Amino acid sequence: MKKFIPILLIVLAVFVGYRLLGSNESATTSSSSFPEQFVDDRENFVQSITVLRESSDLTQPSNNSGEAFTIPKETEQKINSKIEEGIALSKKVDDAFLDYIHPDLKSYYRNKLIAGTEIYFEGLKGDTSNATSLGVQKQIEGNNLMIEWTNWWESHNKDLADKAYPKQ
Repeated sequence: MKKFIPILLIVLAVFVGYRLLGSNESATTSSSSFPEQFVDDRENFVQSITVLRESSDLTQPSNNSGEAFTIPKETEQKINSKIEEGIALSKKVDDAFLDYIHPDLKSYYRNKLIAGTEIYFEGLKGDTSNATSLGVQKQIEGNNLMIEWTNWWESHNKDLADKAYPKQ
């Protein structure tokens, strides 16, 4: 089992903001003011974020102490599976959809959230034996990109949700 410093304490759980996911669950899959060609992209986008948030939730210790802890092997496998699923879903999201929702969304989603997740994932699979090991350094690097995503997301999520789920 790998030792792991849980540096994603709030990052992925916060960035979803539940606005895009929770408050719009009653929205229909298509709307007269939302382009039909982007319905699948919207679903894949939301699912990718949801699955990545779930993977992050699994990396957190139950006591929230912030100290290093050992992730059980079966939980580690779930984390890896969810990260792989989230990355795969992100590849199904058309850049035109991201540009439609917000001119900066493509850059933040692809270059911060997804790239950060991929780097973080490399770190999870690497040497995490101590704070200076390559795996931990990659986790920190990926986490820093995801923090940039989170900061941007927190200041834009209401507008993004309104555009993705327009009121009828």
